[in-house]
Amino acid sequence: MTGNAHRLFGLAFGVTAGAAITPLYGGGPALAVAALALPGSTAPDWMEIRVGPTTLIPHRTVTHWLLPWAGGAVAAWLWLAETPLLAAALLGFVIGGLSHIAGDAGTPSGVPVWHPAKRHSLNLWDGGTSEFWPVLAAWVLAAISLRSFVL
Repeated sequence: MTGNAHRLFGLAFGVTAGAAITPLYGGGPALAVAALALPGSTAPDWMEIRVGPTTLIPHRTVTHWLLPWAGGAVAAWLWLAETPLLAAALLGFVIGGLSHIAGDAGTPSGVPVWHPAKRHSLNLWDGGTSEFWPVLAAWVLAAISLRSFVL
């Protein structure tokens, strides 16, 4: 996916998650989830630490590995009841990262799931021309979630 598609995809995931937690934790944590999903949506790329034309961490390896991001989501979810605003911010960032991984998992290059050096691909769309459809689907889900949980 391109950078803009990752941002739109991540924000849609953040809106969906924010809407889902609104009945339990209120508007503040819900907004934190949605807001922090945006920087999280590009985090797997900027966490590679660019130095000139190269990166310190090879692309689509450790920073795109599903397991640490999923663990972060579980930790943030478990922490949500104790400190809702701070945990919601972490949850939003991690959901943004998970959206990035989901977006890249649909491309032919794939992402690492069980091991950071072995990629898996769903091969559902390419990196540029067909990314409109998953982004649209994510926003439809966000709209349905807002209607169901918030409005």
